[in-house]
Amino acid sequence: MGNSIYTIFMPREAFSRKANAELVARSLNQLDIPASVNERHDIVVDDHKVSGSAYKITNARAYHHGTMLIDADTETLKNCLSKKRMMTKGIVSKGVASVPSPVTNLRNYSYTIDHQQFCESVLSEFINAYNDGKTIEPIIFNKDSVLPDKVNETRRELKTWDWIYGQTPEFTNSAETHFEWGHVKTNLLVRHGKIIKADITTDSKGAYEPMLTAAISVALEGLPYSDAVIEQAIEKIDKEVPGLIHSDSKYVVDDIRQWLKDRL
Repeated sequence: MGNSIYTIFMPREAFSRKANAELVARSLNQLDIPASVNERHDIVVDDHKVSGSAYKITNARAYHHGTMLIDADTETLKNCLSKKRMMTKGIVSKGVASVPSPVTNLRNYSYTIDHQQFCESVLSEFINAYNDGKTIEPIIFNKDSVLPDKVNETRRELKTWDWIYGQTPEFTNSAETHFEWGHVKTNLLVRHGKIIKADITTDSKGAYEPMLTAAISVALEGLPYSDAVIEQAIEKIDKEVPGLIHSDSKYVVDDIRQWLKDRL
């Protein structure tokens, strides 16, 4: 894809966005690429962004996750990140918003730059910054490698609900769609990974649709946000209001279930 991905994983007290970005910029300077760090801690060359970053900070640890555009299709990248495309997602977060920036590839500044060169240069700067210049032998993994216990432990952690949803900033997820029986809108307010407020409405005047969309709204509140939450809400309705969902009304629930599973 012409894009390299790197992660700097360190104790929280040692973490600095600026220091890590400057480390990677220095590694590019080693390769005669005139990279620098701007006021947003983006790595740029001639005021064009070559690296985007995301950060995760917990009580004890910090993760600096970044990309590096080496020889990527920048037109496709621009289309993926266009405001029009992003607006269709329906998620509004209180997290740090991305700021659109002009981008470029390292290949425009070096005919020889590749993923291996980039990795070796970053490793060299990391050794100077954090290991007193003492050599570190890289560990290279492939699909047949036996992963260290700590890697497996971290891998399991990254799959947990608490990691994926529980530590996210407050956000809303809004969407709408049309079924044969009517138009439906939904708006979910999520805080600390839990659905604080759910509002699902329909313009249908049928006997079952308004009643069931309202019931699903109430059932969703207080549940942990995930792609499985709609199943939990339906189970909650069956338990607390037996008979509300029956053979004649089940089509409403089935439609909303599939739609929300695809949206969440």
